[in-house]
Amino acid sequence: MEKIKKIWDKLSYEAIIFVALMLSLLMTRATELQGWSSAWSAMDYSMGSGSRLLIGSIYRLFYGDFLDYTVAYKYTMAGIALTIAVLSIVLGRMIRMSIAARPDLKHAVFGTVAAYVAAPFSIAYVWNWQNLGRFDGYMLLVGLLALLAGLLIRNVYVKFLVITVLGVIGLAIHQGFAFLYYPMVLIILCHDSFEGNRVHVKTLIAAFISGIIEVGVAIYFQFFSGINFDSAADLAAAVTAHTNVPVAEWALEIEYFGGLSYQLENITPAFFRDEAPWLHGLVIVLLLAPILLLYLLVWKDIFVHQRSSRVKVLQSPYLYVALSQLCFVPMFLIHTDWGRHFAPLFAMPTFIFLYFLAKKDESMLYAYDKMKLRIQAHPWYFILTLVWIATFESFGARNPFQDDAQMLYNFLKYGFFQ
Repeated sequence: MEKIKKIWDKLSYEAIIFVALMLSLLMTRATELQGWSSAWSAMDYSMGSGSRLLIGSIYRLFYGDFLDYTVAYKYTMAGIALTIAVLSIVLGRMIRMSIAARPDLKHAVFGTVAAYVAAPFSIAYVWNWQNLGRFDGYMLLVGLLALLAGLLIRNVYVKFLVITVLGVIGLAIHQGFAFLYYPMVLIILCHDSFEGNRVHVKTLIAAFISGIIEVGVAIYFQFFSGINFDSAADLAAAVTAHTNVPVAEWALEIEYFGGLSYQLENITPAFFRDEAPWLHGLVIVLLLAPILLLYLLVWKDIFVHQRSSRVKVLQSPYLYVALSQLCFVPMFLIHTDWGRHFAPLFAMPTFIFLYFLAKKDESMLYAYDKMKLRIQAHPWYFILTLVWIATFESFGARNPFQDDAQMLYNFLKYGFFQ
């Protein structure tokens, strides 16, 4: 019994998070792959050198000459289960390191993790009917592995090498990694380069080199990689020849033959003109205001502590971590799957806060000490906030971004403004 207790003490947080998320996966997963992007499960590097071909190439190692739909579904579920396992390990490690730094903050730390797991922007968005089969789960997996490297690897240069390689892998999975999940990598680069509110010149240079490599790879995948076919119809025929998963020819046309210019000229303008994304986004912000307010309070307390500690702004890691969130902007200005972008955007503070807590950063410890006092003073606000966000469906993609927000938007639009 003593050995079992010791094992449980070492794995309890990870096990609880894993079981909770796996139960959510089993009970709420979509029963079909999302058809727009499922073709990439059957595409590999024999077809070209573009982004989005890595996962299909890995699948190809196991399924042989023909990818059956049921097999593709099982591969997708196995990939999500792997991501859940890594997420559980990362969150569990962050909990343990944070509590080791300040045991009295454990309820605030538990609350942060519980809010993420329950929120519509948790990992659950990757397995709903709009997103199952997309590569967002694998991009999240790469970001989580980078955070794990940041937590476990002490040598800064080895750490930066590992996360640079992971960043390249993320871009090979999907070029959207540069905007949606590379900010998780930037958390590590910013922390180490400005740890203790000081500029570490050699570390900063290494971080800059790592960033330049990622930018170069991102530019290559977006503008210089290619596919070995003359048209989307030829490519679709080649893919269909060795799979029975849905193949959306128009998706292949946009990605490999229309490119960014086609997106900007024909898709993005119509999206902003006809679908009122800003108003839908505002409704989402209103619905999530209780948790977003808590985020803002943490950021406020961080910079209050920095100012009282006479930290020079340009030497603060938080300045650069906050600026790194601008990576999301291009996706919201160009792309149309805003639900898939809201999910990592709203989830990012969870990883920022917990990572800096795990690293025993004084400003974050101060902010969470303030949060602990708020929890003690107003416990019902936190309980009701957790219950409130847990009632919402996970973020979708485009139609709609989020089911509950869409219902409220329609109620307001047709009930009061028409």
